[in-house]
Formats: sequence, structure tokens, C-alpha cells
Amino acid sequence: METLCEVELNGLPPTVNHLYRTGRSGHRYKTAMGKLYQDYVSVILRQRWNGRPKYTGNVEVRIEFITKSHRRWDIDNRVKALQDCLNIGGILKDDSQVQVLHVERVYGQKERTRLKIIGL
Repeated sequence: METLCEVELNGLPPTVNHLYRTGRSGHRYKTAMGKLYQDYVSVILRQRWNGRPKYTGNVEVRIEFITKSHRRWDIDNRVKALQDCLNIGGILKDDSQVQVLHVERVYGQKERTRLKIIGL
């Protein structure tokens, strides 16, 4: 197992409810907030990945949400935005490469997200 990429991001990803909306016609689209977040994270991931070709093997993804609030929210609703960024940021070819997913919420002074991708 090899660590492929590790980043710490400011803030938390948007929930699925804030990432996508459904229009009147039933068409689903990404919100402006979702696009902005994914653009921000994708730039950071591209810089860390440093122009290498997309990884084609299976991976483990470890996500740690550090939050200062004890407000209730579903931990799994924030994962989708990050998984999409792995493709957009040029690290993985497809979300289906994720074979192990470890997601954790911890409390701290500043909201941030730690993301670690490990090749299996």
C-alpha cells in the first residue's frame, strides 16, 4: 500500500443536497456552490498530483471531517463531492476504483477536511 495523495482542505464539502438540484423538467444539475467547491478542490489535487497520468488501480480513501460544531448532519452526504473531485482533479479514472472508504468526524477548533488516497 502506497499513499498516492494527501491533502488538507479548508472547510467542509457541500452535502449532496447542496451539490445537486433538480429543475422543473426533472433534469438534475450541479449547483453554483457545488461547482465552486469542486473547482477549488480539483485545482489543489492537480497541483499535488503534479501532472502524472490518472491512477488506474484500486484505492482506499480516508476522509476526516474536522468540525467545531456539534450540529447534527449525515457524514455520508459530504463524501460524494470529494469523490467527484478525485476524477475532476485527475487522480482517478473513476469512482469505482474506491474499494475501501473510511470516513470519520472529529471535533477541532477550525473546520477542515483531510483526504488521503492510498493505492491498494
